[in-house]
Amino acid sequence: MSQAADVVLVSQSPEGVTLVTLNDPERRNALSLSLRLRLLEVLRAEAADPRTKVLVLTGAGKGFCAGGDISAMGQGSGVSIPRMKILHDIARELAVYPKPVIAAVNGAAFGAGVSLALLCDRIFLAPDAKLGVTFGKMGLAPDTGFLWSACRRLPRARVLQIVMDSAVFDASEALDEGLVDAVADDVVEVATAAARALIPAAPLPFALARRALVEMDGGLDLCLSHELRDQGVLYDSADHLEAVAAFKEKRTPVFSGR
Repeated sequence: MSQAADVVLVSQSPEGVTLVTLNDPERRNALSLSLRLRLLEVLRAEAADPRTKVLVLTGAGKGFCAGGDISAMGQGSGVSIPRMKILHDIARELAVYPKPVIAAVNGAAFGAGVSLALLCDRIFLAPDAKLGVTFGKMGLAPDTGFLWSACRRLPRARVLQIVMDSAVFDASEALDEGLVDAVADDVVEVATAAARALIPAAPLPFALARRALVEMDGGLDLCLSHELRDQGVLYDSADHLEAVAAFKEKRTPVFSGR
């Protein structure tokens, strides 16, 4: 992209629905450093903007978000952990966002892209979209709050199965699992209509109820601290380096458990 600001687009309707679009379609909106920083900046700005009543998050092109930027992986925990902390700031921002957030998942969402969607209040999925919980294929643990947000929708035992299987769901499977709320052809239009329907509600009760639920769960900050601990080990593991090399060489990784 030509400018850092271009990797996230923001458009605001007169009635107060703000559309935030991840905008690096050539890389399926992978979470590059510039995209992470810009998305965090946008979320904070829109949280403070009284003109924004509801936020809709979507992706440009054929994908919603491909997850972590694999081209920047394989550099060890010294590089990867600081980048991961930015995703944690995004996760915290979304978890206690003072306004409703709706995900319009227009295409494939993998890894941390699934985590971003699950942190939203409602998820609308395009019929040809897929959700891939594929952290393990990169020799990594689930991150960006996935274990916390997924357990709000699914039983813990099922979440663990999904992680172990590196499961990939098509739209109907994701709906049957309860990972998403609806499948819709014009996913951004449907999500925007749902957002407009929420505008008349009083915002403060919602914001306080959401924060109370996060604090009652008591789990997000603990989940994120475990991510830092575990990914710090995994970023330096031989298996993660093998997964990155295999991805770049377009072959199947051979894991050694080290």
